[in-house]
Amino acid sequence: MTTGDPRNVPALLRQLRQDNFSGTVRLSGAPGGTIHLRAGLVGAIETPGTPSVESALLKTGRIDDEGWAAALTATRETDGLGAALAGQGRISEAELELVCAAAVFEGAFALSLGKPSEWEVGESAVTVLSRSGIEPHALAEETSRRVAAVSRKWGPPAELARAKSRPSAGADGRAARLPSRYRSLLVTANGRRTPRDLAFTLGRGLFGVMADLIRMDGLGLIEWDRPRRTDRPSTAPRARAGQPVAVLPAPAASLPRRIRGASPDRTARGPELPAPQDDL
Repeated sequence: MTTGDPRNVPALLRQLRQDNFSGTVRLSGAPGGTIHLRAGLVGAIETPGTPSVESALLKTGRIDDEGWAAALTATRETDGLGAALAGQGRISEAELELVCAAAVFEGAFALSLGKPSEWEVGESAVTVLSRSGIEPHALAEETSRRVAAVSRKWGPPAELARAKSRPSAGADGRAARLPSRYRSLLVTANGRRTPRDLAFTLGRGLFGVMADLIRMDGLGLIEWDRPRRTDRPSTAPRARAGQPVAVLPAPAASLPRRIRGASPDRTARGPELPAPQDDL
């Protein structure tokens, strides 16, 4: 048996990895959520802070409500839902794995922006799990990378999470030359939606939406509902009229801190997925 209580969620996940634990960690607070583990590897993170695998698949039309309900009916295993979805022939196992892994990193980033109050370790629950799973240390490193990148390019990530944006006056005239995901954000951003709202509306991850908004801000495509607080001028390049818009490579991110709870038992180690590289 392990001794002592982990001081925060990353420490808890490292301990559960040593314990080879399969089950859930439920976080209370804002945004709160559930971390699903299998043999100590993080297979899924569900939080109201960013779309889950279910929300992403349904919103983008990869799976419809009927297909999702059929998959739920077809499996009684806590981690068999992904296989049931792939078995329908509507999505390949490889594509589903990419969606699941991306949702884990997005979920960890969303959790890092809130202030969870406590956690509880419990039994496994039915959800779509990444088959490979993510090593806790890799998840913490990528979350830290994302938080640092947003902080460097825009400012405090939690402030960006509350900011509302709308297209700038000249955005319409440049829309035809923009990547499709920029165009979809311009159509959806109406001055009343936060990045989280945009993520759920489009079925995209919160960090991916934030990264695009930062780039679009630098290109003069959007404006914010209130003046942006920043200690340094933006260094993002602005596109000249008639010039195609470049899409830059990606940022970084850590799970929530100051959390209390109890702990289980130790053992093993296993496969690891590389962290995805989103744009920023």
